[in-house]
Amino acid sequence: MRRSEEEKRFRIRRYGKAELGLLYAPERSKHNAWEAVKSWIDRCQPLSEALLEAGLTTHTRVLSPRQVELIIQHLGEP
Repeated sequence: MRRSEEEKRFRIRRYGKAELGLLYAPERSKHNAWEAVKSWIDRCQPLSEALLEAGLTTHTRVLSPRQVELIIQHLGEP
């Protein structure tokens, strides 16, 4: 059974860091997937700054829809 185009589209919503990381780097472990995304974020100063303004901290476990939207704007959809 094929998934419809609607089901395939990436949805902006709340995501756990590991969950989003695995969408970008599915071949990695949960921890390493997020670490890869984090390294991409760290290399993009405008994204890093925007995420800090949107409340992202090292203690954040679940990314808000706004934080996910910012990541997508800078890194593209997973």
